[in-house]
Amino acid sequence: MPVAAIIGVGAAVGGIATAIGASHAAHAQERAAQNATNVEQAQYAQTRSDLMPYQNQGRAALNELQSKMGYLTSPFNMTQDQLEATPGYQFNLSQGLKSVNNAMGARGLLNSGAVMKGASQYATGLADSTYLDQFNMDQQNKANIYNKLMGEAQLGVGAAAQTGAYGIQTATNVAGNYMGAGNAAAAGYMGIANGISQAANGLSTALLPSSFYNPLTAKAGIYGGAPMAANTNGFVDYGYRNG
Repeated sequence: MPVAAIIGVGAAVGGIATAIGASHAAHAQERAAQNATNVEQAQYAQTRSDLMPYQNQGRAALNELQSKMGYLTSPFNMTQDQLEATPGYQFNLSQGLKSVNNAMGARGLLNSGAVMKGASQYATGLADSTYLDQFNMDQQNKANIYNKLMGEAQLGVGAAAQTGAYGIQTATNVAGNYMGAGNAAAAGYMGIANGISQAANGLSTALLPSSFYNPLTAKAGIYGGAPMAANTNGFVDYGYRNG
């Protein structure tokens, strides 16, 4: 077999091996990308599941907060009857009036106008201080309710934001996996095409007739003549003569 034919066979075998190797490499890259995607999606699903209770609690707190906004923003308005019904008011009033009476009695002013004035001033002061205490308590209670519910709602907002951030990161990673797999597949297909082209060229070289590799016989076959003998200068004349 001519050397060129052997080279052609080698090139054909090499081309086939290149095509097979490129195909295997492309498939391996695609499998790796899919495996990575599966792991990332599973991790995202687990993270989302872990954060879901906090989202649900935050959503429930937000709903309750919205339902209480009317009460939380309502003005404080206590009537005299409500003020007198507050715990300890009647006791403090009776004790305070007794102290006024005792003080005035010790000065010989019992049942005088001074007693009545002192009692009135004490009752008014007690009512004012009780009203202020109740107002502050009302505001504090409303603030406590609001802060508690808002804290839980913000906890849910944070969990939702984390879930969203993890989702975006997972989507970015998955997109990168698929892009990498696509590029690897494209490179693999190009490798397959190059390998097939190399194999085809090698086979075409290997299958050429042996006369193609000998210019003397090739020309003789073409022109039907035989090589001329050496000319007068001692060189072989490769011109050809008919018949």
